[in-house]
Amino acid sequence: MVLEKESCWKLQKLQVENFRNLKGSIFSFGPGINCILGQNGNGKTNLLEAVYFTTNRKSFRKNTSYAQMINIEGASPEIVIKTVFSDGVENIPYSLRITESAEERYLNNKLEKRKFVTSSVFINPFDSYSFHTSGSFRRQWIDSHISLGDREYRQVLTRFQKSMRFRNSLLGYQGKGLAAQLFAIDDQVAEYSALLTQRRYEFLGSMNQFITATFREIFSEEHTLEMALESLFTHWDKKRIFDFYRHQESADIKAGITQVGIHRDDFIFSFDGLNAYEFCSLGQQKMAFLSLIFAYIELFRYKFTSYPLVLIDDVSGELDGQRWKNLVQYLEKKSFQVLITTANENFGKELEKIPASKKFYIEHGTLINHG
Repeated sequence: MVLEKESCWKLQKLQVENFRNLKGSIFSFGPGINCILGQNGNGKTNLLEAVYFTTNRKSFRKNTSYAQMINIEGASPEIVIKTVFSDGVENIPYSLRITESAEERYLNNKLEKRKFVTSSVFINPFDSYSFHTSGSFRRQWIDSHISLGDREYRQVLTRFQKSMRFRNSLLGYQGKGLAAQLFAIDDQVAEYSALLTQRRYEFLGSMNQFITATFREIFSEEHTLEMALESLFTHWDKKRIFDFYRHQESADIKAGITQVGIHRDDFIFSFDGLNAYEFCSLGQQKMAFLSLIFAYIELFRYKFTSYPLVLIDDVSGELDGQRWKNLVQYLEKKSFQVLITTANENFGKELEKIPASKKFYIEHGTLINHG
């Protein structure tokens, strides 16, 4: 069976074994908004992580290892995630078996090595602050979201990072044959830098077609938002970048590190032409960041003609009452599937009012009620 990108896949069922504190409950999700309710520390975020890991082959948490994910109280030394996805026509079982040394994925009970046909986007309540205050976080965020929909970018980015680590090790060691080795590695770094910079510009150009419209649709306020790349290598080709590193070589050798490159590029988020971090209130920054994420979701749909799954982890604490209601109304109008958590009782009641939504109550990693 060939799985087409154009199919709008949604998560129908999920059951996990030995994943963090989740106890093996079977979750049957609706195609629209699914509200995950419960107090902090009971497993709501872990549930989102299991979904994200299934679709994206990695965790949204930093530096997460198998030892951190497995429930040490479990009876078996392996993590098992069982799911059923549906495109509205057929239901497809998809499962994972993860041990300390291996990871196996099964599609229709047959071993599958390809990435699954859909992806998920995770919205973290704390990322807004990091995005606006940290250039390295912005760079990582942009890189990871381009990579989610661009396999070549992900592969070239990995090669660039490996080459840059090697270049810096050469500069730090400064051993015999340094000049010749730098000449060779700079040819690779220049090639990767030119391609990645061009893809970053293309991505931002596409995003900027959606950000302002998304902001206005969610928050009903007339502001203009835009992302821009701040890079020395703007519109430079491979040869020009290579020549730059040749000219920069002696300074880098003296410093013992690569001082300039796309690994230090920054992304500026502007709000009505002004830097959002410097001139916006915290509330406006949060609104702008959420608009950026939902603009990305629209771009994803535009590129793949299918929405990703949207995982929202307790953003209620990041928005005031009216902005929260605006977001809920926006989600109600959309056709993508949402899993949204909250420990806030008042916002939980608001979520419960959403027509046709499904509610799940988690306590100590166990589904205790749903409706």
